[in-house]
Order: sequence, then C-alpha cells, then structure tokens
Amino acid sequence: MDILKHSYRKKGQIECWFDDFPHSPAILTPIRQYYFVRYVKWSQHDPPVTRKDLEEMEILVNTLLGTLQDYRKRKAYKSPLS
Repeated sequence: MDILKHSYRKKGQIECWFDDFPHSPAILTPIRQYYFVRYVKWSQHDPPVTRKDLEEMEILVNTLLGTLQDYRKRKAYKSPLS
C-alpha cells in the first residue's frame, strides 16, 4: 500500500488517499507526538478496510511525517502489522 496524496485539515488532521482504497480517504488525527486513523470515509467502490489495513495506513503516514518512533512507543504497539 502507498499514499497517493495527502492534504492538511483543521486541528492538525491529515486526509490521505491510499492506492488500495483510492475512493476512501482516511482522516488521521494527532495524539501526543504521532498520528492515528480517526475514521475512513469508506466508498462502496473500494474493498472493506480491515484493522490490518488501518495499522498499515498509520505506519505509512507516521513514516512520512517522521513520527514513527513516537508511534512505536505507544502503549498498544506490538509489532508492525501484527
């Protein structure tokens, strides 16, 4: 999965489009020093988004923004795509 494009929104949120879900933008929200998927505006033109997909989206965005180290320090982090 790759990020097709992203744009910034109010309150530090980021809207991202991914190549696996081109019609369903994901809204990511900052929490502490990293970003997590708040919700996905799912479209029927795309397959259902799984928890594994959400985790991969978070890793891609946090890598892009340079906050992956903080994302890995979060309490719920186990391992990439577990």
